[in-house]
This record gives sequence, structure tokens and C-alpha cells, in this order.
Amino acid sequence: MNSIKRFSQSAIIVLLISLLAACGNSGNSNENAASSPSASGEESYRLLTDAMGHEVKVPTHPQKVIAPFIEDPLAALGIKPIAQWGAGGVPQHYLQEKLAGVPVLDMNGGLKPEEALSYAPDLIIFLAPTYLANGNYEQFAKIAPTFVLSDNEADWRGNLEKLGALLNEEEAAKLALEQYDKKLADAKSALGTLPAEKTAVLLQADEEKGFKLFGPNFYGGATLYGALGFKQPALLKGEYETYSIEMLEQLKDVDYIFVLSGQGRGKPPVDNPLWKGLAAVKTGHVFEADSGHWFNANPIANGLIIEDVLKDLNG
Repeated sequence: MNSIKRFSQSAIIVLLISLLAACGNSGNSNENAASSPSASGEESYRLLTDAMGHEVKVPTHPQKVIAPFIEDPLAALGIKPIAQWGAGGVPQHYLQEKLAGVPVLDMNGGLKPEEALSYAPDLIIFLAPTYLANGNYEQFAKIAPTFVLSDNEADWRGNLEKLGALLNEEEAAKLALEQYDKKLADAKSALGTLPAEKTAVLLQADEEKGFKLFGPNFYGGATLYGALGFKQPALLKGEYETYSIEMLEQLKDVDYIFVLSGQGRGKPPVDNPLWKGLAAVKTGHVFEADSGHWFNANPIANGLIIEDVLKDLNG
């Protein structure tokens, strides 16, 4: 009985996708009409090639975008998607001033074709091929033009520029980068030589079980080391490695510890003598780092990390 029910649900999903695709085709049955200039003399779509080599008919001015985990750069461009990424139904808190009222996607296992279909998007964007976790490209392409933005998901600056080009918002992307660069320059001016002289870590605690350290190319670690220029401890190896609790002793001379915080995040081992013996603990230089934006690498998130560092060190 359960197998029949699952089959029926799958059949309905396939039928809905087919119907939507048919409607889209019937609405644009005359390809010349679809690509003909509008009253403003502008084409209604552009043919663009994505990071996976797909040639995609991208709406010139999309109105109903789904772009899971690209909400930060979208918001930086002043664009509100029709649905937003979430973990366990919880969206990225730091973006909610800009995304208030936007429904939250069920991203357990990745974006699902049937859920994307329910929002009738006119453009679906995936950051990189790895984000096509739940369903293949063709399933999404039947729902709406589907564009894979990049083959380098860590290149947030380049990806913001690509997103601006994709959405006809090049000037907005340029402005967002200029604003970020000014914020970074102002912060570096305020910090002076301190980052070059002080050692810092971004630590993900797991109480007595051990801890992880963020490397210089991993989310908040990239802002801490690459952008702001803090020194790395000798212990730091790789980008997101796990260390035993005994290795805390090797962080004894670290000047600043930023501890990843937020729902579901582990707590530091505050009663452990090794933790109590750290210089940063003794001097009160241990700061919470909200995982909403520290576990991220995008223009708004990076700007918030910079603000946190200035506040923590100058507070």
C-alpha cells in the first residue's frame, strides 16, 4: 500500500512538472516572440552559458527567483527571492531584516524539485554543481530556466559579479563590492598594526570531545586571516580540521579566540584546566561568533564579521 502511495505521489509530481513545462512552452510557443524586443526595445530573455556548460534562456528581468544559499548576495543586490534557504525550517537570521516574510525552503538533503515547482519560479540558480544534491539538473530545468553559477563556490567576490551579470544588476554588484571594500579599509585603518601582531582563531567547540579550527580559506577564517590579516597559530593545519581536547594546550599563546555560537553549536570546555590556562581566556579575549554569518562567505556576512571584530576588540 505504501509503495502504491509513493508511486502516486511521484506520478503527480512528474505530471505537475510536465504541465508547468507545457504551459511555459505554450506561453512561448513562438520563440521569435519570446526573444523579440519589448516596448523598451529590450529582449525578454538572454541565452547564457552556465558553469556546467548548459545554454540557458535566462529572463532579462526575472521576478520569481529561487537561489538556495545565495540569499546573501541576492540581498546585497537588493533582490528578494520567492523562497529562502533554511536549516530545519530556520532561515539565516542575519538576513531576516531584508527577507522578512519570505517562505523557508525545506533544505534537508538539498532543494527538491517538487518544492521548487510549488513556487512557480521563473529562474532557479544553484551556486555550484555540488548544490544539485536532491534531483538532477534536468528535473529543475523542466520547472524553470536553471543556471549553475560557478565552478568555484569559495570565490564570493567573483560569484557576486557573476550573479550581477546574470540578473542584469552589474552596477548593484559593483556598488556592493565598493561598500564592502570601504568597510574593510576603514576597519583595517581602525585596527592599525594589531592584526599583524596578534594571533587569532575561529574555533568550533565540542565541549570535552575536541574542537575544530577554521583555516584561512574557510568561511569566517578567510575574513579573519585573509581580509583582516590576523596571524595564524602554528597548530592550525588545513581548512576545517578536528583536534583532540589535549591540543588546546597549543593555543595557550593565542591572543583572541572567536568561538562559533548559535543554535545547536557546542560549548567550550570552560571547566577544563587546559581551557582555563589559555591566555585569551585569562585576559577575557574570548568572543562569541554567530555561526549565522561567521560560517559563511558572502558580502553581507563578511561585513558583519568585520563589525563583530571591531566591536569585540574595541569594546
